[in-house]
Amino acid sequence: CHATDRRRWWLMDSVFHEDATCHLSVIGGSWREFVRQGEALLAHVEDTHHQVGNILIALDGDVAHTETYLTAFHRVPADAPPGGPFGGTGEAYDAVFGARYIDRFERRDGVWRIAERRSAAEYRHYRPVQEGGLAEVPRRFRGQWGDADVSAPVIEGWREDMRPRETPTLDDLAARAEIADVINRFCHMVDRQRWELIDTVFHPDGASRFLDAVRTIPQVEQSGRNMLGPLSGTLHQTGNLLIRIEGDTAWAETYVTAFHAVPTTAPPGTFWGGRDEPYEGIAGGRYIDRLERRGGRWRIAERQTLVEWRHDQPVRDGGLGQVPAQFRGQRGDADVSRPVVAALLDRN
Repeated sequence: CHATDRRRWWLMDSVFHEDATCHLSVIGGSWREFVRQGEALLAHVEDTHHQVGNILIALDGDVAHTETYLTAFHRVPADAPPGGPFGGTGEAYDAVFGARYIDRFERRDGVWRIAERRSAAEYRHYRPVQEGGLAEVPRRFRGQWGDADVSAPVIEGWREDMRPRETPTLDDLAARAEIADVINRFCHMVDRQRWELIDTVFHPDGASRFLDAVRTIPQVEQSGRNMLGPLSGTLHQTGNLLIRIEGDTAWAETYVTAFHAVPTTAPPGTFWGGRDEPYEGIAGGRYIDRLERRGGRWRIAERQTLVEWRHDQPVRDGGLGQVPAQFRGQRGDADVSRPVVAALLDRN
């Protein structure tokens, strides 16, 4: 997913065995032929965002079969050439696909790679571009291709040494699990407005960049309260997670899709500012984090949030608004998730 979205096609060497095959929708063959076809297919697509979710894995010795759910976003410009799944129409549009990767992995000489990939398409949705204030955001804050993208430190290890990776140790796996918890706690903290958890996410001297604003951690909390507090609800759902660890420093890239219910009472002039009518704002992007382990604990020392796509739409909740509050997500201790974070909330 990273190799495709960042057009870092050289990374595919770390994904496929040399004799692997790959068939996705209208393209496929050997994996190298697939890459050539994919590069041509996406040449005129401005932005892509392949976010994976559920993964099922069945191990059988040195063979593994996996099913991975995927939502793939594509921004097609007005001047794209006609024809194919991303053909130009004279108007810019978003193409959102839901699918599954069905993979057969093989472990050869101790290294797991894909030996065969197929895809199963589940849905496609084409819609006009309605990205609100994101249209005014400079490209450097929306994600770029190749080395211009800020995710370079995350994948630098694969660039320097494409040889097979050593089997991770238990310490490596424990570090990765703790880092994933830190990143997921951020989403819980924001959505449930449990800002008392912020010290379990960031180091006190950390910094976070959202678009062109760089904030200290106290400013992150204040900004979150001001911008997201007035919203009716938010849901930040993470997916793909790439982690590179060197000693007590780690770099991570996390894909995220975030839903925002914006009422008319939300303050105007913010990224999710109120309008004459309530609306839903859905955005997809990535968290690029540098984490440090201090005193045995991993926390974020520096974060940059990239917003790669946004779609605003009228509220169409199909009657969900009539469902009693206790059956919907809430903020603070009213939410049923408290037991999950109780040990952190009750530290003092």
